Amino acid sequence: MSRFFWLIRREIWENKSIWVAPLIVLACLLLAFVTGIVHVGPFGSEAAATPFGSLAPEKQTKLLLVVYVGFAFVVYLVMGVIAFFYSLDALYADRRDRSVLFWKSLPLSDAETVLSKFATAVVVIPLVALVGALLAQLIVAAGGSVMIAMSAEPNATVWQHDAIVGAVTAVFVACGTAMLWYAPLVAYLMLASAWAPKGPFLWAVLPPVALSLLEKVVLGSGHVGNFVADRIRGPMRLLESGMHADPGGDGTTLRLSEINIAASLKEFYSSPELWLGVIAAGLLLAGAVWVRRYRDETT
Repeated sequence: MSRFFWLIRREIWENKSIWVAPLIVLACLLLAFVTGIVHVGPFGSEAAATPFGSLAPEKQTKLLLVVYVGFAFVVYLVMGVIAFFYSLDALYADRRDRSVLFWKSLPLSDAETVLSKFATAVVVIPLVALVGALLAQLIVAAGGSVMIAMSAEPNATVWQHDAIVGAVTAVFVACGTAMLWYAPLVAYLMLASAWAPKGPFLWAVLPPVALSLLEKVVLGSGHVGNFVADRIRGPMRLLESGMHADPGGDGTTLRLSEINIAASLKEFYSSPELWLGVIAAGLLLAGAVWVRRYRDETT
């Protein structure tokens, strides 16, 4: 087990973007507050601007929740891109620089190597994204507090309980669901990385695109495209369950702080789509291990 953790640490050392990328995002966010690029209120047109403190408490909570979740989503989006390209390059890079010859000379199995890279993509990167998202929300709250204090707006606070709880709930739900839901996508990218003689991006992207276009032309349907799109946006279902009709009549209001986390996660983790995806991930990983074991190391 200790050897497996050392393999994961090796991945983190060799792929500095895993922890450098969120630091850059947080630094940019902090710089934006320091330089005044991000400001709190007034809202609306210049002729009818409304200070943040003059908004109704419900409006303040809704606005803060959107801001907190929005900045957390930026961190998750950046880390999602990092995970995508890391998975694509994970096994191909070893063959490209021929370091695979060195690693195969060590008493390490192909399964250990592939699984350590897989664990880095589906466990380490989401956890780093979780920490980065929480820090981003903290920076927004602290920066907003300072700016509101400087503007002396009455009845304004960025530390509203519903907004904070809802935002934290959103980032934990996103992290807890992404790990298993995106496992088959990561495994598929790693299989493409192990197989591709050159250009793993094309080997990974072209097959589903070609199948989708072929289905559209021949059958006139879009099941493949819908399947891929649904797989990408799957975890957002839990957040969508936090959209409740507003009896006040102003449309829908985000009530993420009211999500029953236990019930939502129970429904999500009992869905057949999730566990069929996990089975598919296992089969794809087995294929990646087999390809890495028997593929010519010099191509």
